[in-house]
Amino acid sequence: MYFQTVIGQRSSKQSGMTYIGLLLVIVLMGIATAALTPMWSTTVKREKEEELLFRLGEFRQAIAGYRQDHGRYPRKLEDLLEDKTQFQVRRYLRRIYPDPMTGEADWKLEFLVDKSGVVAGIQDLHSRSEAEGFRNIPDKGNRYSDW
Repeated sequence: MYFQTVIGQRSSKQSGMTYIGLLLVIVLMGIATAALTPMWSTTVKREKEEELLFRLGEFRQAIAGYRQDHGRYPRKLEDLLEDKTQFQVRRYLRRIYPDPMTGEADWKLEFLVDKSGVVAGIQDLHSRSEAEGFRNIPDKGNRYSDW
């Protein structure tokens, strides 16, 4: 009987140590997470910048291809999706890609206007985001709307 009472009881010092150890582990995990958050957000922003540059390149390549085939700029972005003016249907873009910085397909279009004031077509496009990026593109700056 003496053996059961000695083994079955814990000392008061041992009963609180597990709780303190668990609390310490949770605090350390919170500090590590807080330290990694800025690095993670920087990585996400850099990936969005890369995606923006890729999509801008795809749009610009599609506009150049359309101009080469037709001798004029497209009047709207949808003209790049499906061109039925020739014998074979030509697709310059698969879809209108959304702007990775805004999350929507609300591109700032740069139109070519002739001397009489008539819009001749879309010459270029840019992001609507006014935020500054990590990169500084030569002759463009570091704002996404200038790229």
